[in-house]
Amino acid sequence: MRRADWVKLTERQRLKLKTKIRRTRSAAKRRRLNAVALYDAGRTMEQTAATLGCCVGTVSLDLARWRREGFAGMAPKPRGGSEPKLSETQLEALEQALESPPSAMGYRAGTWSLGLMVRFLTEQAAAPKVHLGTVGRRLIARGWRRLRPRLGIVRRDPKRKEKLAAIEEGKRGRGQRIPTP
Repeated sequence: MRRADWVKLTERQRLKLKTKIRRTRSAAKRRRLNAVALYDAGRTMEQTAATLGCCVGTVSLDLARWRREGFAGMAPKPRGGSEPKLSETQLEALEQALESPPSAMGYRAGTWSLGLMVRFLTEQAAAPKVHLGTVGRRLIARGWRRLRPRLGIVRRDPKRKEKLAAIEEGKRGRGQRIPTP
């Protein structure tokens, strides 16, 4: 960009630019805003690039973005990525299954584990095999949270006190035989 093509910023734009430089968290956006501020202050592209620690081409692209889009052009552009492996219908099927115990779905388990959820998705929801962490993250994003199952005593031993007393006696060195039922 030639210096003659540059339109000087207004005082209001400069104040807004300084505020955005201070408040932004994105390092790339901060670099772009600083490039605009330095170039507007009269620095050349080479000086601006040296100050910011980037190449002249980057500064040129940043200034072109500023001219085309203004402040909106300084934000990072969304990047593409692969499509999610789990569709919404598959996740809804999993959520519906989670409302009942695994035994209702034909599994021999007392509680749902991430491994069992992955198995359900591949066997009954026709989903590709996904990582345990993927299922956990997707469920957390949908408002679910994981709970650890509580282990409880199924039944109390009626001779518990007698056995504990016998164990304590054995610890004291009075070697007494513990009666077994």
